[in-house]
Amino acid sequence: MKKLLWAVPLTVVSLVLAGCGTSPSSGSASVRAVGELYPLSWVIGQVGGDRVAVDTLVPAGAEAHGYELSPQQVTTLGRSDLVVYVRTLAAAVDDGVKAAPPKASIDVASLITTRPAVDGAASQATAGGIDPHVWLDPANLVKLADAVAARLGTLDPAGKDTYTANAATLDGRLEKLDSDYRSGLAHCTSRTLVVTHPAFGYLADQYQLKQVGVSGVDEDTEPSPARIVEVEKIAAAERVPTIFSADTSNAKIADVIAGSLNLKTAELSVILGAPSGGDYISAAERNLTTLRDGLGCS
Repeated sequence: MKKLLWAVPLTVVSLVLAGCGTSPSSGSASVRAVGELYPLSWVIGQVGGDRVAVDTLVPAGAEAHGYELSPQQVTTLGRSDLVVYVRTLAAAVDDGVKAAPPKASIDVASLITTRPAVDGAASQATAGGIDPHVWLDPANLVKLADAVAARLGTLDPAGKDTYTANAATLDGRLEKLDSDYRSGLAHCTSRTLVVTHPAFGYLADQYQLKQVGVSGVDEDTEPSPARIVEVEKIAAAERVPTIFSADTSNAKIADVIAGSLNLKTAELSVILGAPSGGDYISAAERNLTTLRDGLGCS
C-alpha cells in the first residue's frame, strides 16, 4: 500500500477553505455531496436525484487503498454538505474528513456489523483492521440508502419526501438483487471462493460462501510462493473448480494457480466504477453470473 503523503499542510488547507461557502454547484441541486468511490456516489445520486450534486473522490481504475488526495479534493471535502466514506479504505480520505470537515458525513462502516480485514495467510484477520469492501454486499447498500435519505432530509428539509421515496425505490432494486444472489447461489457444487484479492468477504458471508484470498489487502505486494502453494492445497482439497481474479489485481496469479491444478479462471469486479452502459446493479448482476458459472451453481 502506498504511504500517505499530504500535498499541503493543514494550515494551508484551512486558509484555502476560509471564506468558502457550502452552497452547491450551479443548477437545481440543493445539496453538494461527495462519495469516496463510485458505489457510494451512485447511492447518493439515486437517493438525491436532481436535488443533489455528487462528486467522487477515488476515480475508477485508481488503487483505492493507497489513494492520495489532491489539495483540490481536500477543498471539495470542506465545501461539501455531505461526505459518504468507509473508514480504513483510504487513509487520506479518513484524514481529509477530519482536516476539512463537511457539514455532515456518513461512515458506512458505522451502519453495519463489520468483518475483520484479512491478509494473504489463509485469509487470517489483520489485527485491529476492518474489511472496508462493504459495498459488495447489496444488503449493506440498503442500509446506506436509508441513512443517506435521512441525512439529506436533515440538510434539505424541502426535499425530505423526495429522498424518502427515492430511497424506497432504490431499496426495492437492491432487495431484488439480494434475492437473485440468494437463489442464484443456493445450490453450487463448490462454496469456496478462491480470489486473488480478498475483497468479497461481505458477499461471501451474506451468501454462505467461504472466501480464500491469495493476496492481502495491499494489492501492490505479490503473494509469497509459500502462500501460493498453500492456496493450491486448499483448492485441491476442497475441489474448487475456478480461481477468480479481482479486476483490480494481477490476473497472472490466478493463472498460475489454475494452471498447476488444471482449473478454470474468471474475473470478478470490485465495482470501483460504472460498467459501460450500466451501473452498480448491472455490475453486481454480472458478478453473480460469473460466480454461478465458476462455482457450478444450478
